[in-house]
This record gives sequence, structure tokens and C-alpha cells, in this order.
Amino acid sequence: MNSDVSKLMAMVCGQNRNDFDMNSIPLEIRNQIDNALESVFIGKSTLLWLNGGKLIDAWNIALNDLRDTMFAIPNTSPVVIYLRMAVFNHRAKWNAKMMHSDERNTVACINTDVEKQEVIDNANAMITVGMKTIQDIINTPVGTQHTQGQTKRMEQSMTYQNEHSHGRERNR
Repeated sequence: MNSDVSKLMAMVCGQNRNDFDMNSIPLEIRNQIDNALESVFIGKSTLLWLNGGKLIDAWNIALNDLRDTMFAIPNTSPVVIYLRMAVFNHRAKWNAKMMHSDERNTVACINTDVEKQEVIDNANAMITVGMKTIQDIINTPVGTQHTQGQTKRMEQSMTYQNEHSHGRERNR
């Protein structure tokens, strides 16, 4: 059964269209996206903070940059839709962390150029790995096709619902 037919069948069974798209993305992929967003955010925050200013300012700029970067992706597949929702969930999580952090007004202080370069290299690596993970996920057909097992479970669910709804009508 192709994706459009599976989606129609899910809607007939009472499932929301957007929930169907999100549920078609495996939990492992959603976790990879969440981790990649975190990695990019931490890397960008680190680089911004090292350039001077308060940590909270670096966090806010990195959050805005992350949002702008993810929303610039022209693709609108279920994976990209999830990615965009994950950006807002990530922002909400970090807004709470920022409010409770005792370090939000701290300025970065690194003693040597060697230490600073090590931190910069680490931050750049985090950004590179996170962005590569996101691009790899976007460029694969994850979440756009349903396995035979998913289709079979949906058909079984529909059969069960049909039998029970017809059974209730007969008993009335």
C-alpha cells in the first residue's frame, strides 16, 4: 500500500493527518534529529560565547540561528516537518534551562590560545557532525514509506474496528 493510501486509511480510522506523518518517522530517527540539533546548538553557542559577551546572549543567538537554518530547508517531507517541530521543542527546553542557569551572565574566560583553539575545534566538530546527521536524514527516504508490517497492523486495526462497530449495530 503506498503512502497516500496508507494515510487515507489512517484518517478513516480516526488518526490525524499530521500525527500519521510524525508516527511514520521511527523513534530512532527522531532521537537522532534531536541529538543533532543539540550538537549544532551547543557548537554554535560555544563559538558565539568565545567571541565575547554573556552566555545567555550566545544561547539566544544560537537558538535563532538554528531556527533560521532549519527553516531554510526547502523540503517539506515529514522528516523536515518533524525537524522544524523539534527546533521549537529544543527552544522551549533551552528557554527553561536559561531561566534557571546561574551561569547565564557569565563571560567566557580561557587562559591560553591553545585551550581556546581546542574549544573552537571541538565546537566546529559538533556543528559539522550535527549538520551532517541532519542532511543525511533529510536526504534518505525515511518516514515516507511504510513497511509491510505497518500496513498489516493498520489493516488488522481497521478489520477489528469494523467488526466491533458492526457488532454494536446488530445488538441495538
